[in-house]
Amino acid sequence: MDIKKAVTNFKNLFDWTPVAVTEPVPEFYEYGDIGRQFIGYNVVVTYKHHGKKIYSFSCDTEKLGFADREWVKRRADKFYAKMQKQVVKGR
Repeated sequence: MDIKKAVTNFKNLFDWTPVAVTEPVPEFYEYGDIGRQFIGYNVVVTYKHHGKKIYSFSCDTEKLGFADREWVKRRADKFYAKMQKQVVKGR
Protein backbone atom coordinates (compact mmCIF):
# COMPACT_ATOMS: atom_id res chain seq x y z
CA MET A 1 0.00 0.00 0.00
CA ASP A 2 1.36 3.40 -0.89
CA ILE A 3 1.67 6.22 1.63
CA LYS A 4 -1.07 8.36 0.05
CA LYS A 5 -3.65 5.59 0.41
CA ALA A 6 -2.54 4.91 3.99
CA VAL A 7 -2.99 8.58 4.92
CA THR A 8 -6.44 8.64 3.30
CA ASN A 9 -7.49 5.51 5.19
CA PHE A 10 -6.24 7.02 8.43
CA LYS A 11 -8.22 10.24 7.82
CA ASN A 12 -11.35 8.19 7.12
CA LEU A 13 -11.16 6.72 10.63
CA PHE A 14 -12.18 10.14 11.97
CA ASP A 15 -14.74 11.00 9.26
CA TRP A 16 -18.17 10.15 10.68
CA THR A 17 -20.21 11.94 8.01
CA PRO A 18 -23.79 10.61 7.99
CA VAL A 19 -25.21 9.87 4.55
CA ALA A 20 -28.61 8.48 5.59
CA VAL A 21 -30.82 8.25 8.67
CA THR A 22 -34.08 6.41 9.32
CA GLU A 23 -37.02 7.71 11.32
CA PRO A 24 -37.47 6.25 14.82
CA VAL A 25 -38.87 2.72 14.63
CA PRO A 26 -40.55 1.10 17.64
CA GLU A 27 -38.89 -2.05 18.95
CA PHE A 28 -40.79 -4.85 20.66
CA TYR A 29 -39.74 -8.07 22.40
CA GLU A 30 -41.86 -11.19 22.60
CA TYR A 31 -41.81 -12.70 26.09
CA GLY A 32 -43.10 -16.23 26.62
CA ASP A 33 -45.17 -15.43 29.69
CA ILE A 34 -46.40 -11.85 29.21
CA GLY A 35 -46.35 -11.54 25.41
CA ARG A 36 -45.22 -8.63 23.26
CA GLN A 37 -43.69 -5.72 25.17
CA PHE A 38 -42.52 -2.31 23.98
CA ILE A 39 -38.74 -1.89 24.44
CA GLY A 40 -38.05 1.51 22.88
CA TYR A 41 -37.17 3.14 19.56
CA ASN A 42 -34.28 2.56 17.16
CA VAL A 43 -32.74 5.07 14.76
CA VAL A 44 -30.35 3.72 12.11
CA VAL A 45 -27.64 6.08 10.85
CA THR A 46 -25.51 5.16 7.82
CA TYR A 47 -22.07 6.74 7.81
CA LYS A 48 -19.91 7.44 4.76
CA HIS A 49 -16.92 5.35 5.87
CA HIS A 50 -18.25 3.29 8.79
CA GLY A 51 -21.48 1.68 7.61
CA LYS A 52 -24.66 1.48 9.66
CA LYS A 53 -25.00 2.10 13.39
CA ILE A 54 -28.18 1.53 15.41
CA TYR A 55 -28.97 4.02 18.17
CA SER A 56 -31.45 2.71 20.75
CA PHE A 57 -33.70 4.83 22.93
CA SER A 58 -34.99 2.52 25.65
CA CYS A 59 -38.20 2.79 27.62
CA ASP A 60 -38.17 2.10 31.36
CA THR A 61 -41.73 2.14 32.66
CA GLU A 62 -41.74 -1.18 34.49
CA LYS A 63 -38.66 -0.83 36.71
CA LEU A 64 -37.88 2.74 37.76
CA GLY A 65 -40.33 4.71 35.64
CA PHE A 66 -37.81 7.37 34.58
CA ALA A 67 -38.29 7.05 30.81
CA ASP A 68 -41.89 6.73 29.70
CA ARG A 69 -42.90 6.02 26.11
CA GLU A 70 -43.66 9.65 25.14
CA TRP A 71 -40.39 10.98 26.55
CA VAL A 72 -38.38 8.29 24.74
CA LYS A 73 -40.19 9.12 21.48
CA ARG A 74 -39.32 12.82 21.85
CA ARG A 75 -35.65 11.95 22.44
CA ALA A 76 -35.58 9.69 19.39
CA ASP A 77 -37.31 12.34 17.24
CA LYS A 78 -34.87 15.02 18.42
CA PHE A 79 -31.88 12.81 17.59
CA TYR A 80 -33.39 11.98 14.18
CA ALA A 81 -33.87 15.69 13.38
CA LYS A 82 -30.30 16.48 14.45
CA MET A 83 -28.84 13.73 12.27
CA GLN A 84 -31.11 14.65 9.34
CA LYS A 85 -29.69 18.21 9.40
CA GLN A 86 -26.17 16.79 9.27
CA VAL A 87 -27.07 14.59 6.29
CA VAL A 88 -28.48 17.55 4.35
CA LYS A 89 -25.51 19.71 5.30
CA GLY A 90 -22.99 17.03 4.35
CA ARG A 91 -24.16 16.60 0.76
